[in-house]
Amino acid sequence: MEEKLRNSGIDNIGDVPWGTHFCQFYQTKKDLMDLLVPYFKAGLKNNEFCIWIISQPSEEKETKEALRRAVPDLDIYLEKGQIEIIPYTHWYVQGDSFDSERVLNGWIEKLDKALANGYDGLRLAGNTFWLEKKDWNSFADYEEELDRVIGNSRIISLCTYSLDRYNATEIVDVVSNHQFALIKRKGKWEQIENSRRMKRAEDKIQTLANIVESSDDAIITESLNGIITSWNRGAEQIYGYSAKEILGKPISVLEPPMLVEETKELNELIRQEDKIHHYETLRVRKDGKIINVSMAISPIFDASEKLIATLVIARDITRNKKAEEELQKSEERYRIVTEQTGQVIYDYDMRTDKCTWTGAIEEVTGYGFEEFQKLGKDVWIENIKPLNTNCEDENSRSMRRTGNKFKEELMFRRKDGTCIYIENRGVCLTNPEGHPYEAIGVMKDITGARLAKTQLQKSEERYRIATERTGQIVFDFNLKTFELRLAGAIREVTGYDPEELENSDKSVLIEYVHPEDRSGLLNALRKSFEENKNNQAEQKFQVEFGLRKRDGNYIYAEGRGIWLTDSKGEIYRAIGVIKNITDRILAIRKVEESEKKYRSFIQNFHGIIYQADENFVPVFLHGAVEELTGYKTEEFKSRIKWENLIYPDDLPLVLKEEEKIKNSPSADYGELEYRIKHRDGRIRWVNEIYQKTQGNDEKPGFYQSTIYDVTEKKEAEKFVTNIEIARKKEIHHRIKNNLQVISSLLDLQAEKFRDKEVLEAFRESQDRVVSMSLIHEELYKGGGADTLNFPEYIRKLTENLFRTYSLRSKNVRLCMELEENAFFNMDTAVPLGIIVNELVSNSLKYAFTDKQDGEIRIRLCRGEKNDEMNRSLFSLVISDNGKGMPENIELESVESLGLQLVNILVDQLEGEIELKRDHGTEFGITFEAAEEI
Repeated sequence: MEEKLRNSGIDNIGDVPWGTHFCQFYQTKKDLMDLLVPYFKAGLKNNEFCIWIISQPSEEKETKEALRRAVPDLDIYLEKGQIEIIPYTHWYVQGDSFDSERVLNGWIEKLDKALANGYDGLRLAGNTFWLEKKDWNSFADYEEELDRVIGNSRIISLCTYSLDRYNATEIVDVVSNHQFALIKRKGKWEQIENSRRMKRAEDKIQTLANIVESSDDAIITESLNGIITSWNRGAEQIYGYSAKEILGKPISVLEPPMLVEETKELNELIRQEDKIHHYETLRVRKDGKIINVSMAISPIFDASEKLIATLVIARDITRNKKAEEELQKSEERYRIVTEQTGQVIYDYDMRTDKCTWTGAIEEVTGYGFEEFQKLGKDVWIENIKPLNTNCEDENSRSMRRTGNKFKEELMFRRKDGTCIYIENRGVCLTNPEGHPYEAIGVMKDITGARLAKTQLQKSEERYRIATERTGQIVFDFNLKTFELRLAGAIREVTGYDPEELENSDKSVLIEYVHPEDRSGLLNALRKSFEENKNNQAEQKFQVEFGLRKRDGNYIYAEGRGIWLTDSKGEIYRAIGVIKNITDRILAIRKVEESEKKYRSFIQNFHGIIYQADENFVPVFLHGAVEELTGYKTEEFKSRIKWENLIYPDDLPLVLKEEEKIKNSPSADYGELEYRIKHRDGRIRWVNEIYQKTQGNDEKPGFYQSTIYDVTEKKEAEKFVTNIEIARKKEIHHRIKNNLQVISSLLDLQAEKFRDKEVLEAFRESQDRVVSMSLIHEELYKGGGADTLNFPEYIRKLTENLFRTYSLRSKNVRLCMELEENAFFNMDTAVPLGIIVNELVSNSLKYAFTDKQDGEIRIRLCRGEKNDEMNRSLFSLVISDNGKGMPENIELESVESLGLQLVNILVDQLEGEIELKRDHGTEFGITFEAAEEI
C-alpha cells in the first residue's frame, strides 16, 4: 500500500501514515475538543471522508458549533456529505447491545463508499464515554481487531477515553491496543508509545507509571526470579508496606500460603504468552489481613524481544466483593419491598440517555414490567403533564429544587386511559464541574392524598371558623423540627397576622412573653415535660403568662395542652389552646383587694364564690349563680341543693372528695372538674377550686371554693380530640378503600388471562391485599386506633379465606386456639397477617386431595413477658393434617413466592420459623411484640 503521509492536525504528532490507530485520554470536554477539532479540520482540507461518533445525541449541536468556529465553511462540507456526526446509539450500540463484527464491517463499508466518491480515505474518531463494564472485554477485543484492519487500509482512527472512568488495568488494555496514546501532563499533550513498540523495558514501565501516576492502584514490577523491583504509592496504600520495606523482597510475601503454587503456575503461563492476563485473587497485607484484589499481569520484553520482567497492576476490591454479596442477599427483598410500597424507582443516566426502572410498575402505570422496561422513558414522556397552578405556561415544570434534590407533582395517564397524580422526588448526581449526569428518584401514586387534601381544605375552613368564634388560639408545635402551626382567633388575641408568628424565629418567640414571666414559664414547661416524658397516662400541661400584643400592650394568657409521644414513647409534639384570661385575672385581683379572706381562691370571671359548713350546707353563695346554674341565690338557701345539680355520673367523684376533706385533720386544697345540669337542661362543665379552713377555738371549719364555667374550654379540647380521631379513622378508611380498589383491579386484570398459573398468582395477590385491607377495616371500626385486636382479626381473615376456597374447604375443619386480648401495632400486625394468609391459603390449596376430610389448626399463645420493655414472647403455630410437604424441600431454599415472603416477613419481625412434617405440615413461628392497650 502507498505510504503517503497525512497531516494529523495535532501539533505534537504531525504527519502520520494511513493505518494509524491511536487514542486520547481526556479529563474535560475542552481537552476533547482541543484535539478533535483540528484533527477533523485537517481531514476535511486533505479530501478525506470524516466520521465523528459522539457520546450523546444532545452533543451534536455543540459539536457542530465547535467545528464551525475552526472551519467557517463547515455547512458546505456537511451539505456535500464529506463529514458525518453520528450518536453512539446509531453506530456502536443498536438494540441495546454492542456487536463488534457489525461495527467493523460498517467501517469497511464507509471506507469503500469514501473511495468510490473520490475521497483519499477515511478519518474517524469515536468517543467511548457510553461504554459500560459489561461490554469492556468485547470492546477491547474489537479495538485489537480494529488495529489489524486499519493497518492494511486507508483509515486513520482516533479513539477517545475519559481518564476518570477507567482504572489502571483498563488503561493498560487501551494502550496495548493502540499504536500510541495522547495524555495531558502539566498542561501539555504528550505522546505515549505502545509498550510493544518501545525499545527499552524501562521506558515501558515509566510510561505506564506516567499514565496512572495519580492512580490508587498498585503498580509493581518483579524480576524473573520473583523479586520486587518497583513499588508505587498505590501499592503502599493497598498492601501497607512502604517502598523501603518491600523493595528487594520476593513477591511471594504478598501471597497467602495456599495460593503460592497456583500463582507460580500462572506466572509461568504469563511469561509464555505476550498478552495481559486479568484475574481476581487473594493477597496478604502487612498487618496480616487477607484482601480481595483485581490483578492485571503482563510480561515485559527488552528491545530484542527477550523477557526481562513482569508488570503487576492490582486494585483492592474487598469492599466491592462484600457489597456484591450483600447486594445478592438483598436483591430479592428489595424487589418485594419496592413492589409492596407501591412506588416506582428509577435511575436515569443523562450521558447515555438510558433509564432503568423497578418497583410497583404495573400497580402504578398499568403497564407490565417487561413492556414498561422496553418503552419506559418514551411512555413516561408521552403520558405526563406537569401540575403548575402558579404558571400560565401549561408545559412549564413545577419542580422544586433544594441543592441537588428535586420534587414535583405530575398528572400521569395510565395504560387504561385513567389519570392519576404522581409525586416525583429524587436527587441529581453531578460531576466535579457541577454538571448533572445522573438522576435517581422515586415516583408514587398520590391520588388518594391529593383528593384527601382537597377534602381537608374544606374541613380546615370549617375548623378555622369554629376556632375563631371560640376566641382561642389552637397551636401545634413540633419539638423536633420547630415547626409551629396556629389557627383560630389569632388576630383577636394577639393583634398579629398568623404568618408573622409562624414565620418568626422559634428561638425568639419567648420575647413575646412578659419579661417577669419568662423564666417561670420555661421552668413550668420544663417541669411538665420532665414529669410526663416517661408517663404513659394522659400528659397535660397548663401555664399562665403575660403576652405582648402587636400594639405593645400585655394581656394575661392561659395555655392548656397535651404532650404527644412517638412510637418510642418520647415526647415530640405539643398541641393545645391559648386564650385571653385578662378579664378573669383582673376579676380575681379585684376580689383579692376587696375581700382578703378569699385571696387563696382563683376567682373566675362570671364564677361563683361558695362557702359551706362542715356538713356542706351552703352558708354563703355569691357571683354569677343564676348565669351558671339557672337558679337564683335564694333558691339554694331554701330548696335547691348543689349536689342535686351535679351530673349523676360525676356525683360519686364529688362525694368522694367531700368525704376526703371531712376526714382530713388539717386544711386541704384541691381542684376538681365535673358536669352540672343547668335549669334549662343544658350540661355545663365547671372547675371547682376548693379549700378547707380550720375553725378557731376548736370550732368546726368551713369548706370554701370558687366555681367557674369551663364549658368552652372542654368543648375546644373535645374538638381537638375529635379532629385527631376523625383523621385517624379517615386514614384507615381510605387505605382500606384503596386496597379494595387494588383487589378489584387485580380481579378485572385477571379476566384477561386463561392460564391457570397466572390466575392463581392474581388470586394470591388479591388474598394478600385483602389481608391488609381487613386490618385497616378493623382499625376503622375501632375508632381509628393505632392498635389491632389480633385474635379477632385472625378469625375474620380465616373466615374470608375459607369462603374464597369454599370448593376446596367444604370438608376441612378449622380449629383455633387464640390468646385473647393480644393487641399489636401496625408494624407487627401487617406482616403477621400476611404470614397467616400465606400459610392458611397454602394448606387450603395443597394439603388435601378432593373430598378428603381434614383439619387446619391455628394456635396463638403468649409466653414470657418483659415488663420493663412492655414486650411479650408469642408463639404462632399453623398446622394441617394433610399430605405434608416433600422431604426434599428445605424452607430456606423453597422457590414458592408465598413461602419466600413468609421467610422475609419472619425476618422483619426478628422472629424464628420452624417446619415440622411429622403429621402433615406444621409451621411454628416465635416472635417478640410490644403489647398495646
